[in-house]
Amino acid sequence: MTRQIHQLLPTLAYGDAIGNHVLELRKLFREQGYESEIFAERWHPKLEGMARSFREYDRVSRPDNVVLLHYSTGGEVNDYAMHLPDRVLLYYHNITPPHFFYRVNGEFARRLMEARQSLSNLAGQAPAIAASEYNAKELDGFGFQVVGVAPYVVRFEGLDAGLHSPGAERIRQRFAREGSFDWLYVGRYAPNKCLPDLIRAFYYYHTWINQDSRLLLVGTGDGVELHVNELYRLVSALGLDGAVVFAGHHSAEEGLAAFYDMADVYVSMSEHEGFCIPLVEAMHYDLPVVAYAATGVPYTMGDAGVLIRRKEPALIAETVHEMGVNDGLRHQVVAGQRRRLRAFAPEDARSQILAVLEPYLKD
Repeated sequence: MTRQIHQLLPTLAYGDAIGNHVLELRKLFREQGYESEIFAERWHPKLEGMARSFREYDRVSRPDNVVLLHYSTGGEVNDYAMHLPDRVLLYYHNITPPHFFYRVNGEFARRLMEARQSLSNLAGQAPAIAASEYNAKELDGFGFQVVGVAPYVVRFEGLDAGLHSPGAERIRQRFAREGSFDWLYVGRYAPNKCLPDLIRAFYYYHTWINQDSRLLLVGTGDGVELHVNELYRLVSALGLDGAVVFAGHHSAEEGLAAFYDMADVYVSMSEHEGFCIPLVEAMHYDLPVVAYAATGVPYTMGDAGVLIRRKEPALIAETVHEMGVNDGLRHQVVAGQRRRLRAFAPEDARSQILAVLEPYLKD
């Protein structure tokens, strides 16, 4: 009988790091000859047919099945998986600390708090895989047996194809501005991303160094609308209307790569990241990265990019300025990022997850 590796998670989201990784793993497992399905509580309409209700898993459950429970938030499926007779491994993607969301989305903050509390209770019930070295350290702190680190399978084919799509052309027509020095951020407009710090650093740059500049914020504020309104007010109060551009969400297929292509520097002031895929995407497009060295960011960047350890707007602005005027520094940073990018080769990541799972696939 064909061996089975299945994946369970609360939400299969469209276009996010975890959702893309889950789909990539299913493809990998099937290529290796295993039966593999995705079971979730809910999924994005664009992924209809890609997942089945986790309630259906009882039909295929077997003691020799391997089950990956992707853990990043609370959900019924987490407790459900822990009571299966299968060989369950928890795949930890990190949980954002709830304090970031108390003011802007109390219900979401409650779910995050419950997820962290539940994670502590799961230690000892299942071995764990970490999506990054930073996540592995967190799991150690909770008391888990960490059997390996298996980073995301990061592929750029979709991004690269989207660079020449009609969507990318529309992005260029709408957002490109000749001569402008553009800062770029890609991701949710969530409080843990610390966009007010980014906006204040850009204010210093735009006001005192280079007025022909913009900050492009590419992402979504779904679920944190109160915070987004605060960002709008901050931009207006600093006189940055038109210079700070809320560009909205754009998927790889819709031409996201056009933003990486037209920007001059990628800047992140986030205070909580488990991995942060946009950092790797920026490196792929030779976009110098300036990032605050918090949580998982140093683990993702390694010795590449420029890591900021103090959130001083003038320091950040002057660092970004050097990227624009010092060709030698820029080339040095880009060369370092190209070396770092090799650590995320898809075949290496695929081999790592298979190696971690190998002991659990033996009879």
